[in-house]
Amino acid sequence: MNRPQKNDSKLNPSQIDHILATEEELIPSSGFLTSVMECVHEEARMPAPTPFPWKRAIPGILLATGVFGWGAFEFVQQAVPAAQALTFAAPHLSVAIERPLEQAGWIALALVISLASWLLSRRLAGQSGLL
Repeated sequence: MNRPQKNDSKLNPSQIDHILATEEELIPSSGFLTSVMECVHEEARMPAPTPFPWKRAIPGILLATGVFGWGAFEFVQQAVPAAQALTFAAPHLSVAIERPLEQAGWIALALVISLASWLLSRRLAGQSGLL
């Protein structure tokens, strides 16, 4: 077979056509088709996977969400007066400054909870490449 030298960096179309025309036809081994078809039939005979019982899981998920939400609400309700009692040395902020800071705190809390739930779902799904 006439193959180009290694130092030839470019092949012209006639050389490529010549190489492709002289290549032997690929023929699979004698048992290849049989083994592939056996695997296909075996896979077709397997029963369908059992679907996840969402109708039974949704009430538990809603209950857990409600319990954790209620616990977070109670925690914040108890923590705010305790935090205010500890800030006896801090200067008093005006309402014009305190309101936006409180809102920013809630936004930060929502972002942290969203990030934590996203990371948990990635970990449960087996894609924990982030953290």
